[in-house]
Amino acid sequence: MVTRCYLCGGKTVRKAVTAENWWGDSLALVENVPGWVCEECGEAYFDAETCKQLDRLREASPPAQRTIEVPVYLFP
Repeated sequence: MVTRCYLCGGKTVRKAVTAENWWGDSLALVENVPGWVCEECGEAYFDAETCKQLDRLREASPPAQRTIEVPVYLFP
């Protein structure tokens, strides 16, 4: 359990978040992931078991629940 943010020192709270995962060149989102989220800066932290489950999804990704279009921008 992470009680303080490593980046800004803010307090963290338990919250379901959307995690970004890259499968090669493809971006995938995993919704409803349990994490600890900083109330100040929004940085999310995951416990070891959650990370293992995310790794298993990367190794054998199940069928997607839905697909969304993501715009890509170049930094000026």
